[in-house]
Amino acid sequence: MRLCLAALLLLIGVVVPVRSAEPTASKVVVDPLDCRWTFGNHEPISMYRRIGGYSTGGMEGGALWLRQWHHWFDSEACPQLMQDLGLNFVHSRFYKGMGWQYESRDFPNVKQFVANCHKHGVRALAYIQFSTLYYEIMLSEVPDLADWVALDERGEKRTWHGHYFRWVPCHNNPDFEAYLKKMIRIAVVDGGFDGVMFDNCDMPPCYCPRCAKLFREHLAQEPNPEDRFGLPTVANVRPPVLRSSTMGEIQGPTHQEWVRFRSKRQSDLFHRLYEHTKRCKPSTIFSGNIAHIRRVNMAGRDALNMHDLGDCFDIFVSQSGNTPGCEGPYVVNRVRELKLAEALHTPALALCDTDIAGEAPSETKGNTLTLVEDAVFGGIPTDRRVLKADPQMVLPERVAVHRDMLRRFDRMVRTHRTAMTAPSYEPVKILYSREAIMLSQASCEAVLSTEEILLRRHIPYGLLLTAAEVPIVIPDDCEVLVVPDVRCLADSQIDALVRFAEGGGRMIVTGQSGRYNADYRQRPDNPLTKAIAAFDSVVRRDEVDIAPVKSPWWRMRIGAPLDGGKRLLADLSKLWSPSVRIDAPESVFVEVKRDQNGMYVHLINYNREAAASNVRVKLAGDKIALGKCVVAVPMEERAASVVSPNTVGTAWSEIEIPTFAEYAVLNARTTPMSKGAK
Repeated sequence: MRLCLAALLLLIGVVVPVRSAEPTASKVVVDPLDCRWTFGNHEPISMYRRIGGYSTGGMEGGALWLRQWHHWFDSEACPQLMQDLGLNFVHSRFYKGMGWQYESRDFPNVKQFVANCHKHGVRALAYIQFSTLYYEIMLSEVPDLADWVALDERGEKRTWHGHYFRWVPCHNNPDFEAYLKKMIRIAVVDGGFDGVMFDNCDMPPCYCPRCAKLFREHLAQEPNPEDRFGLPTVANVRPPVLRSSTMGEIQGPTHQEWVRFRSKRQSDLFHRLYEHTKRCKPSTIFSGNIAHIRRVNMAGRDALNMHDLGDCFDIFVSQSGNTPGCEGPYVVNRVRELKLAEALHTPALALCDTDIAGEAPSETKGNTLTLVEDAVFGGIPTDRRVLKADPQMVLPERVAVHRDMLRRFDRMVRTHRTAMTAPSYEPVKILYSREAIMLSQASCEAVLSTEEILLRRHIPYGLLLTAAEVPIVIPDDCEVLVVPDVRCLADSQIDALVRFAEGGGRMIVTGQSGRYNADYRQRPDNPLTKAIAAFDSVVRRDEVDIAPVKSPWWRMRIGAPLDGGKRLLADLSKLWSPSVRIDAPESVFVEVKRDQNGMYVHLINYNREAAASNVRVKLAGDKIALGKCVVAVPMEERAASVVSPNTVGTAWSEIEIPTFAEYAVLNARTTPMSKGAK
């Protein structure tokens, strides 16, 4: 019998937020490896014209050929080309926030495009703007539109990133929510779309009277406001005004509750929109562009708490500037985004090409590294560049390059699907606490630094999600649990960690983990430190592993760990003997998967300037009974070869990987691994 999603997530330790009594709709299951996503035309002509200059897709808004390109995109020729290239998903323009009275004039063209897509096996999702009201047009339809607008701390109307002609809505306005639901119904019922994609799914702080009242009602749920806030009553509290966009350590109680209040309101809104979508048509895919889902201060800045969003979306769109590759000391990647999506059981469409604005017409190269990273780490493979608008409608030279790239990628996926769909082998888990991530920049950066060490040192890992109201459930396959300066932990979470240690669980605890409760209030002493002091299976130290974080938001750049990760590696060696070791340059990241038949080692080289050489995979002979081993370099279309392992001493079998430019995979046939092998 299949468990419902909520029950499954609870069993594995994922936060299941408390919702209303209405039934939860079934998620649409999407196999990422079956998807070939592309982007073409999800903006109306009026948006381009209003901007005039460079905008989405590198399009000049005033281009004389823009309308011609729109007509080509809506014609059957466009989805026919998609089908020819093997592309099967696309976002299409539908509603940009200018009001349906105006935008409905384009609806017949949009519906024809959707019909053309379906004729050629392409699924289309309706683009719906979440954070913009184009008042210059929409006021004609909604005269009281000003009542829908979010206010800043000065009481002035918020505008979208300084665009004076785009008001930001107050997402707590019931009329705005009703309007979004109307757009959903029209898209999926009347328009025949296969799903919806809400863009710009964030909520800057709103200081309107409605939000202030709702916030006070939220504070009033606190049974002892004098102890919590230092106030005998919250009746006169106003929402806090933050003077810095930097997260820091959020310990002020009203600031904390402002973050909690806003993120809960946002999660609940998404849940209601999700349920409404499923009632309109159960098979509809509900997705949203949340931007970079691993950025620091998501809850405080944008009212987005990823722990609570897994049951609100079928697909996350995670847009960032993290195009895979090396930039000086930084190995730029989307692995963190994809691992969080995996932990939330919601596939991610991880966009990273920043709309290729300003790209030269002669720039036709594809990005195989992005496709490979998606396939290996569970993302949805996307080729966003191939349909870039062009005076020729599409540039033939670009299409030729991308056709070849997609052909090679498709062949790779067909040949190595088993290696890519096998369960991830994640012997090391990093505790990913909702409260610590929400309230502590130090905790956020400690997790990022720990991940950087494990990625650069090729140690397979995963995230273990937890929240204060849901006790930690540590899975049986967790061989080592790392608790990196997780400052905010509830008593029940500490109890679970202590029980894990009492049962022989291996654990590395650093920094101030456990020193504070879930409200970031300092305890008299650290109960976690005291309770685990006697266990040989636990390493406890005050020092926190640090890697310099250059940017925690759009383009995440994390440098080499300050000590090269040696301290964490020494702690791991003290507690744990791994089943697999990889010797490779730091620019090669590894994902290991395994099933009952074998172990699959995926190696991705992020250094576009130099091929990866002298890479070796070592498998522990006392844990793995090794059979036939095959190495492939599929994107280079080199024939797979059977390799004979070398014996290293008596404990290890070593396999040498041939030099590869971007990607290689080892398929090692094994007998089932012993559960006791750690």
